[in-house]
This record gives sequence, structure tokens and C-alpha cells, in this order.
Amino acid sequence: MSRAKVLFINPIPSQMALVSPVVSLFYGILKKSDIDLKFFDTTFYDVSDQHLDSNKVRESTLAVKVVRGEAITPSDQVKGYADLLEQFRQTALDYQPTVIMASSMESTMNFTRQMLAHVRDLGIPHILGGVFPTFAPEVAVDYPEVDAICVGEGESIIVPMVERILTGESLEGLENTWVKTAGGGIVKSPLSPPSPMDDIPRFDLTPYSESRFYRAMSGKMYRMFPVESHRGCPLKCTFCNSPLQDETYLKETGQRYFRGRSVAKVMEDVRYFVEEGKAEYLFFWADNFLAYSMNEIDEFCAAYAEFKTPFYVQSYPVSLHEEKIRKLKEVGLHRVGLGLEHGNEAFRRDIIRRPYSNAKAIEKMAILNKYNVEYSINNIVGFPTETPELHWDTVLLNRALTPDTSSCSIFTPFQGTILRDLCIEKGYMEDDPSILAPTNNDNSILNMPDFSKEEIAGKSRTFNFYLKFPEDRFDEIAKAEKMTPEGDKVWEALRQEYKENYAS
Repeated sequence: MSRAKVLFINPIPSQMALVSPVVSLFYGILKKSDIDLKFFDTTFYDVSDQHLDSNKVRESTLAVKVVRGEAITPSDQVKGYADLLEQFRQTALDYQPTVIMASSMESTMNFTRQMLAHVRDLGIPHILGGVFPTFAPEVAVDYPEVDAICVGEGESIIVPMVERILTGESLEGLENTWVKTAGGGIVKSPLSPPSPMDDIPRFDLTPYSESRFYRAMSGKMYRMFPVESHRGCPLKCTFCNSPLQDETYLKETGQRYFRGRSVAKVMEDVRYFVEEGKAEYLFFWADNFLAYSMNEIDEFCAAYAEFKTPFYVQSYPVSLHEEKIRKLKEVGLHRVGLGLEHGNEAFRRDIIRRPYSNAKAIEKMAILNKYNVEYSINNIVGFPTETPELHWDTVLLNRALTPDTSSCSIFTPFQGTILRDLCIEKGYMEDDPSILAPTNNDNSILNMPDFSKEEIAGKSRTFNFYLKFPEDRFDEIAKAEKMTPEGDKVWEALRQEYKENYAS
């Protein structure tokens, strides 16, 4: 029997994106079963004329620091969208894969469909997995470019899936899969329990090109790698689909999706990245790294002290714990990304389901200042039922917190979230209730009577001006909110001034 081969894509329109752990994960699992995986990396192409590059938006709105030094840019990166499609098709023709697998988020689904459509005539089966088919399986399985979808995690089924395709056996009955039948029906199989995180293979650099290991952090280029420590999230935020994931797994398998990886296993990846990958920086891949207990943090710090490679973690304001931060700082903690989302206490509690006071947020974030840990704050504007007046509370709280950097993304109604249902109920999406949610760096798709799309875009792009400029400049900044040629001119002038005086 010929060896099975998988052509894998994870369509991302942003250049300079962190390498995705899913590629390494599947590479390692398939390798153990003598199955080959080839990764076609879309980040080597500039597709910004077709799909939004979120990194470029974040840079333009001053949500990240200006990068010092030159980026490591592969020669392919000067090529565009047409080149990507042509070379993807040629890769499929040359490689002759058993199956093409794609992992997609909702905001990248259109990009994924375009790529799959470009090779649809080659007669190769297409399997779609990732966040989008997990939370919108009924939509995802209906696309003509797709033969079957993976709902939930794919670790336990990827090998039998490929082996069945290789031998011509049906995928019907394989856990976590929805399969189209010859008669036009769909066979849905149940979820398997979440995979034990300590069974995840150690990261493997092999599938990636060398230039993909470089990424900016705090205005500096690093050789950077992701370390997966947790999956899922313990919070119940209404704008996120993690709560649905947790509920679905609990209902169908009796187990929660949210869980952590043992510190010992995390340290295997850390050692590999430092010793084999020559890591200059590590990015801990978890919604809330501080979900680790104090004992686990102690274990982590004792082991990580051998390396002290600078690292980044993500958390939430009320999860900040002084003893954890103090100990992590001693072994290399450089920066924390914090999801604040909104500055109005009642709105945050009732609409977003983040029940804590602004005073508590200020108290907790003072811990980071005490230990000289850089931090960024993530905010969102354009929530359903939000108004410009409510958004101003987000501005004021961020001014009080004085973050190193701050972002103000635009709300997007992802499928599988409570707030998407609210948007439909309120009629904010009546033009197209089935529309795919874009990235949260794109324009709003909501039609709200008290907060227009143009107002939301203006608030987002001027957010950092309000945080850094003195109050006597607020009237001028308000002019830059206007999405007009005059407003654009004021915005660009303020942006240049900001870069000169505040972006260092």
C-alpha cells in the first residue's frame, strides 16, 4: 500500500503571525503512524488586497509598538494572492496528497473556501476542522468545497481518518466527524472525550520554514515559539464561543473542555525550543496562563529558572496574583496581555458577564507596575446595545490604568456566542443574519440605531490618542474620529505625532 500523505493548510492572511501549534501537533501524530504531512504556509504571501491583515491594522491604530530592526522576510512574501492560489494548486499537483485538510476560524473561512475551491477539480477529498466547524457545523458542512468536517478536537481521529480515506473506506461512524453521503445526506457522529493534554506530542519544528520563527514583541524582533499550557477558558464571556465548547463537551462526553497541561510536559517543549530551536522568546498559548495553581506556578518557576528566556502570557485583570507575578518575573516574565474588554462596570457585568469592579481592576494591575512587568490591555468597542457614552468609560479606565500598549478591537458576532443571538434578536443583523463574522480588526457588521458603524470605526482608530494625549487635545481627536477625508487628515497628523512622542 502506498504511503498516505496529507496536505495541510491553516489559511491566515496576516504576515508575521506566530507559528500555529496545530501544524506541529498533527505532524507529530501522523509521523508516528508513518503518514506524511506537508504544510502550505499562507503567511508567505501578501494577500491584503483580498483579505485584511490584522497585524497591519493593529500597527496603524498604534495597538502595538513600532518594530525596531528588520523583519526576517522570505522571498515568497513579496508574492500576492494570485501567486498563492497558483502555487497552492501546483503543490497539490506535485505532492499528490491522499487528502487536503484545512483548519479555519470563522474570520478566515472565506479565505479557506477560496483555496479549497481552487483545487476542487483535482478529485482530492477535503476535510475541514478548527474553530469554525466546531461552532457552526451546520454551516460548515454545507459548503461545496468540503467533503467532511471535524467537530471538536482532531487528535484522536486524524490517523484513522487518513487511513480510511487511503483505503476508500467511509468516514461514517468515525467520532467527531460529519460526513456528506453520496445521496446528499449528512452522517453525524458523536464527540469523543477531550484528549489528555499530556498525550500531546512534543512540538516539532520540521513542518515550518526557518523564517516563520521570527515575530515582533514590544517593538523588537525575536525568534519566538508558542508553548501550549491550557485549552479552553474557565470564564463565561458572552462574546466568546469557549463557554459553548465547554458546555457541549460536558453534555456529550461528561468532561469539561477546559483543562491544563502538566508543568513537566510544558517544560519538555520549553527545553526543546531553547536548546534545539534557539528560542529568544516564548509565547505561552493559553487564554489564562494564571489558571495554574500556586503549586504549579512554583513548579514552573523552579524548572524555568534554568532558562530565564523572556516570555509572554495572557490573563484577565482579576486573575492577577501578586505572588505568582513576583515569582514569574524572577524567571523571565516579560509581558502580560490582559482582556479588559469594557470600562463600564454595569455593562461589563450585565452584557459581557465580567462581574468585577473598576477599582479591583486598578488594584490588580498595580501588581504588574510594582514588579516592572510590561502589559497590554485588550478592549472592544461596538458591542450590541453599547453607545458612544458607554465606550467613553472604556477610555477613562484605560487612562487610569496607563498600560504599556492598548488595543480597541471592533466587536464581531461570532457564531456560537450569546451576543450573536442578541444581535439577531435586536435586528442588528437583519440585512444578513447568516453572515460570517469578520476579524475583530475589520469594520462592524452591526446596524445599531445608537452607535453607527462609522462611529465605531472612528472610536477604534483614535482610542490610543485619547489614552496618551492631554485632555485639551480631545476636541482635535474627536475630529479624527470622522471617517471622512478631513477626518483622515487629522488622524494621520495625530498618528505621526503619537509615534514621535509616545510610541517608544
